[in-house]
Amino acid sequence: MSQESTPERVVEEELDRQIGFIGASAIGIGTMIAAGIFVLSGLAVSKVGAAAIVAFLLAAVVAAFTAAAYGEFSSIYPESGGGYMYVAETFDTDLTYIMGWTMILGYPASAAFYLASFSEWFFRFIYPVLNIPQAIPFWVAGVVILLLLVGLNLKGTEESNTFQIVVTALKIVLIVLFLYGGLQAIDSSTITASMAENITHVRDIGLTSALVFITFFGFSAIATNAEEIQSPARTVPRAIYFSMGFVTLIYTLVVLVIVIAVNDVGFLSFLSDQLTLGGNEAARDFVGQNGEVAMGLAAQYYLGSVGFYVIIVGALFSMLSAANATIMAGSRVKLAMARRDHLPAQFEELHPRLNTPYKTVMLTGGFILIYVVIFTVIFGGVPGSETTTTPFGLHLGLETLAGFANFLLLSGLTIVNVAIIASRRKFPTIERPFRVPAAPWVPLLAIAANLVLLANVEPRSFAIGLVAEFIGVGLWFAVIGSAPSIERIEAETPTAIADYTAARPERGYQVVVPIANPANIEQLMRTACTLAAENDGEVFVVSAVTVPHQTPLSSGRGLAEQRRAVLVRAIEFAAEWGVPASGVVRVSHDAAHAILNTIRQNESDAVIVGWRGSWSNRRNVVFGSTVDDVITNADCDVYVEKIGPRADGQVDSILLPTAGGPHAYLAAETARAISHATGAVTRVIYVIDPRADAEERERATALLEAAAATFEDTPVETLLVENADVVEGIVTEAKNHDLTIIGATREGFFQRLLFGAVPEAIGQRIPTTVIMTKRKLDVSSRLGDLLGRR
Repeated sequence: MSQESTPERVVEEELDRQIGFIGASAIGIGTMIAAGIFVLSGLAVSKVGAAAIVAFLLAAVVAAFTAAAYGEFSSIYPESGGGYMYVAETFDTDLTYIMGWTMILGYPASAAFYLASFSEWFFRFIYPVLNIPQAIPFWVAGVVILLLLVGLNLKGTEESNTFQIVVTALKIVLIVLFLYGGLQAIDSSTITASMAENITHVRDIGLTSALVFITFFGFSAIATNAEEIQSPARTVPRAIYFSMGFVTLIYTLVVLVIVIAVNDVGFLSFLSDQLTLGGNEAARDFVGQNGEVAMGLAAQYYLGSVGFYVIIVGALFSMLSAANATIMAGSRVKLAMARRDHLPAQFEELHPRLNTPYKTVMLTGGFILIYVVIFTVIFGGVPGSETTTTPFGLHLGLETLAGFANFLLLSGLTIVNVAIIASRRKFPTIERPFRVPAAPWVPLLAIAANLVLLANVEPRSFAIGLVAEFIGVGLWFAVIGSAPSIERIEAETPTAIADYTAARPERGYQVVVPIANPANIEQLMRTACTLAAENDGEVFVVSAVTVPHQTPLSSGRGLAEQRRAVLVRAIEFAAEWGVPASGVVRVSHDAAHAILNTIRQNESDAVIVGWRGSWSNRRNVVFGSTVDDVITNADCDVYVEKIGPRADGQVDSILLPTAGGPHAYLAAETARAISHATGAVTRVIYVIDPRADAEERERATALLEAAAATFEDTPVETLLVENADVVEGIVTEAKNHDLTIIGATREGFFQRLLFGAVPEAIGQRIPTTVIMTKRKLDVSSRLGDLLGRR
């Protein structure tokens, strides 16, 4: 088996680390000081006055809690991918695709908000100056900038990062100029009165805080680019908190200036004259309805025409740089997803000349364009127009787009906080250069705070976010959830030893047997050989050498030789049965990952895993973490065999409880195969409540007859067992048999249990050997199981 794809080979394809502390801080500050400060600060003041300061501070505090989790994760996993990658490293299940999908949508939604804001400000403030015809749609400027930014990111990170630093420095200077002009007119009584008037409007403050949360999400863009940041374990946490602290101060001062302006009689008179509004009250109403341009109007009043246009140009560059940083971060998430097979492998490709992940950049740009078209072109309307009509009368616009982005981002951040708690429990000894203080209390507080803000997201945005998430789930089941390439499997879990001592059937039936304990070889191989012989197939043995997550996989090759004896014994056992057998030893950070990759690479038909017969003491773990992962994620039939007391493997009688369904039919096929090999008599039973009516008894009899029909050439009996307790009825009957085989119950994901309560309880209580079966299902059946359909 090829060993060309190694962990080192993957590392060699990474981009060089070129971003230092200043560059990392610029990514965060550049993303946070953008459309949020120029658009949302005015909207916030128009909604809750000076209490907008409280709304911004609440959003900052909530973001700071989650930022701690990002800081810790980035110190452990200094790679691109941000929250998605952290969740995937912690849970190692395909359900983490949902986190990736959330970020796939969230980052472009943020960038679309910045570019839509750019279009609106450009239309309102630059069109008149340059005499641009109104016939040119307002959104054209944003689309042109999007194309330029996509091209910039295709060119390379070094160029886009230098651009980010320059633009961030420029807009900080411009905002200081704005503050210099506005703070000279500060009136503490105005601030106090506005605060007193609005501070009791708790619901409005909550809604505003949820609206402006997007402004602080820039901290995640720093972690998402960790792969390109120098000394990321130290630089990322410092850059995150420096940028957040700096931006919070800036936002507070900007809100103060806007509050002063909207309560300044001189400003209202100026605004009324400039826009011919007909008085101060009309001017006040205009600000309330057009809060997204309040900062620009305030700049014109305090700084005059020259200062005003300097600020406008600075605002446009701010929105541009924030969109650029978000495109960078969003493309890195997609790159990380492609590496874990949650996106097609082609999105992992680097450009042969530019060495950039060009396909993920283009995909990010495509999502942004879709959002811009939907939220601003089709359902947005012309900025400032009161007569614009939209399809179905549905108006979305900037505020709904910001809410949609916040829904996605808050959902993702909530999952990251859950992951940091799980990581502390799952990997207690892993080195963490930066640690979340007072864990798990700080992450729990962050989860609660994120959920509160999520509940305050504008209803239309919330509904659109839910629809988008459901689309992602559908795409996974219908399109994306396919097996990874052989090259990727070898890179993730390299083969250290391969032993092919027997002729292998060509594209025939294959049973994979993971063996960790040599004492279980004979029992597991006996069942595997029986199934292989029944299907004219082969057995494939896999043994995993695991190394800590921070240890290179190549280090595990030296430990693999001692596992060769496992392969030899298993293959020799199969030879005695006349069944072809092969085997490998794989190196992995996780045994389940090695088993699953073996199944995917070989396109195996079944896997048999051993179980010691007792439940795990760990919460949310049933048979044991490795077995649970294999049951949940194996794309083949699954057999969980409880190791029985009889070393000789003699089977004279088999008990087959049935209740119908695909998993029960697989159990019947398994019983027939073992009966065919051993001559054992199979007793098929159905446990029925003594109070059952005639219709239910008739159905039970039909199920027994259907199951018995499977045993055409082997002895079989049927029995209707009357007992109000299904588990008790089966356990009592099982005492009279050498082997019990039972299919998984079709309980859905929301019931959490992997096999269902009945098979688990039976496996734990019956003293003899028990085999539990789970049939591989097609897409529609898997989706039905996920949703709990029986």
